[in-house]
Amino acid sequence: MLKAGWKKSLIMGKTFDSFKREIGKNTGKAVSNFIFGDSHSTPYRRVDVNRMARAQEAALKHQEESDLNLLDGAVLNNVDIVLQTPIPQEEKALLQLMSIWGAQLANSKWDFDDEKGKIRAQYPDAVLEKFKQCMIVMRSIAPTNPMAEHYEKILKKASRRRFIAKYKTPLIFVTLLCLCATLFLIASILEKNNL
Repeated sequence: MLKAGWKKSLIMGKTFDSFKREIGKNTGKAVSNFIFGDSHSTPYRRVDVNRMARAQEAALKHQEESDLNLLDGAVLNNVDIVLQTPIPQEEKALLQLMSIWGAQLANSKWDFDDEKGKIRAQYPDAVLEKFKQCMIVMRSIAPTNPMAEHYEKILKKASRRRFIAKYKTPLIFVTLLCLCATLFLIASILEKNNL
């Protein structure tokens, strides 16, 4: 019986020693954190944080794809409406339609930098193509109409704006390359003249 009590006392002693050790360790950490701040403390990491971040990222990506699909559907509906609009063969009706589409072209913005911009650019592209078709009809049924010149300017300006928006990066690169070549040529001519 003495042996059984001795074992019980030994177990209680180890448990009490372990408890004292844990209290001392935690107190020491608290004091060092109070004095030195949290910069040196034992890092606390949550495993769920990475999983939650990935889940939020996936949800955000899904939402963006859903938004792009909705935008694409809306734009395609409007593109279909424009493409299915018949071009009138009467001068007055043609001028009215060209007025509407000319105003839309003047206020349209082509942006090919991101997915939303590429989707949105489909509508002004469709209007521009139909406007070109209207110009062909106008040249055939009313070549002397004073508005023809005005619509030609709108068409050229819209075509130029679309070209610049679509090929912005290559145009900037070629412009800088030409500028560098010109500066190099001028520098070499000046160097030859100074010698």
